[in-house]
Amino acid sequence: MTESCQHHKMDVMLLPVIILVFSSNSAAFWGTARCWFLRFGITFSIIPPMIPDYFAIIGAALGSLGGFYYLVETAVGKVQPNRVTWLLWGLFPMIIFVAQRIQGVENLSWATFVAGFNPLLIVLVSFINKKAYWKTEPKDYTLMAAATVGIILWAITKEPNLAILFSLVADILASLPTVIKAYKYPETESWLAYAISAVGFGIGVLAIQTFTFENYAFISYIFIINALLAYFASRKGSVNGRFPA
Repeated sequence: MTESCQHHKMDVMLLPVIILVFSSNSAAFWGTARCWFLRFGITFSIIPPMIPDYFAIIGAALGSLGGFYYLVETAVGKVQPNRVTWLLWGLFPMIIFVAQRIQGVENLSWATFVAGFNPLLIVLVSFINKKAYWKTEPKDYTLMAAATVGIILWAITKEPNLAILFSLVADILASLPTVIKAYKYPETESWLAYAISAVGFGIGVLAIQTFTFENYAFISYIFIINALLAYFASRKGSVNGRFPA
C-alpha cells in the first residue's frame, strides 16, 4: 500500500459509514475509496483492453436482441415477467446512463441504455397478454421500496458516481424477485433471451478501455446477472425448481 494511503486505513465494516461521511465531499470520498481498493490489492488501471471500444456498440446491439426475444415471448405468453423487477430494470439503467454521459462515457453508455430501454418495453407488452404476468408478492414491493432509497440518497448528494453506485445496488435488489423466480420456476423464464444478452454485454466488458468505476461497474454487473438468469432458466427440466439429482 502506498504511503499516501496510510491515513485511509479502515476496516471493511466501516465502509458504509465512510460513504455517509464523505458523500458531501466527493474528492475525499473517492480518494478514500481508491485507497481502500489498494489496501485489498484491487487495481484496475493496469488491465489492458481486450478489444476496441466500438465493440461496445456491437455488444449493445446483440444484447438488445436478447431483450427483443424476451419481448416476443412475453407477447405470446411463453414467459411471465415480474413487473416490479422489469420496471426497475428499466428505470435504474436510465439513471446510470445519464450519470455516465455526464462523466464522458461514450460507447459503453449505450449498452447501459439498451439494458434499460428493453425492460420498459417488456413491462408495457406484459399488459397486452394477461398470461404474460407473474403475480407480484408483498416482498417484491419491499424490495422496490429498498431500491428507491438509493435514488433518494443520490438526489441528496448530487454526485454522478454515487448515482451509479446507488442505482447499481438498487438494481441488484430489484433483480432478486426474478432471480428467485427463475431458480424456483425456470419454465416461466427464457434462458435463450438471457443468454443472448449475456453474450452481448460480455462483449461490452471486453471492450472496456479505461477501468474506472463509471466504465466497468454496471456493464460487468449486467453481464453477470444475465448469465446467472440464463443458467437458472435453462433448468426447465428440473423438478420443483431444484437441481436434478
